[in-house]
Amino acid sequence: MNKPWDIKKTHKRKANSLPTFIIFCEDKVSEPVYLKYFETSNIKINFAKEQKSMMANVLSAITHCRENGLIQFIDGNDCLVAEDTQIWCVYDRDKEESSVNLPKGNTDFDQSIITANSAGIKVAWSNDAFELWVLLHFEDIEFENFENTKRKTYYNKLTEIFKNLENPNDNLIKVKNYTNWNYKHSLKSEKNFRNIVRSEIINKTNEAINRAKKLEEYFNEQNLQNHKKSPCTLMHHLVEELIELGGRQI
Repeated sequence: MNKPWDIKKTHKRKANSLPTFIIFCEDKVSEPVYLKYFETSNIKINFAKEQKSMMANVLSAITHCRENGLIQFIDGNDCLVAEDTQIWCVYDRDKEESSVNLPKGNTDFDQSIITANSAGIKVAWSNDAFELWVLLHFEDIEFENFENTKRKTYYNKLTEIFKNLENPNDNLIKVKNYTNWNYKHSLKSEKNFRNIVRSEIINKTNEAINRAKKLEEYFNEQNLQNHKKSPCTLMHHLVEELIELGGRQI
């Protein structure tokens, strides 16, 4: 039986081989389909999909790296030693609906980032959800508005945006023919995310990066724990790295 982090063996380093990104994704569709766009002849991107969130995601990444010699135990710590290989964990905060579970979830989120960073693993987290990153391609986000910390807000705003897009492509026109369609239930399938969402947001990448940077800078100035940085996403760090090394024209 395959392990949940089984990845194509092409990630192993060889002389003069391409810079490689191994990305552990919480989701099996949105993040991998979106990020795969940035792969070029200059870089290789491998995915471990459905890796859950927070500490579970990070531990999967560390375990994979240990088993494949990408991490070594040095001076009491796990240290990434792979040359030209970047390990990324991509996951959301996904706040619990029950207030009873919220404190543990906050700790899980904060500690997962600390654990990853200490091992040399990079984290492109979103608080509260990846859809915040998608939304930043279209509009600025008021960081002081509590409603903007909720996944429901992102989904509702994205539904309205795609309902009112000028010159929708044929794929979106087909979706809009269905009654009561919405972003969450209609645009997150692999086909629709690739052909509708990704195709629409790629040319707005620079706007999303700039907006994400503003959010990050604001919350960093507050000296807050990571779980309190909401709405915020670090997806732009990964995207900028992929663009810089891959050379994909945006």
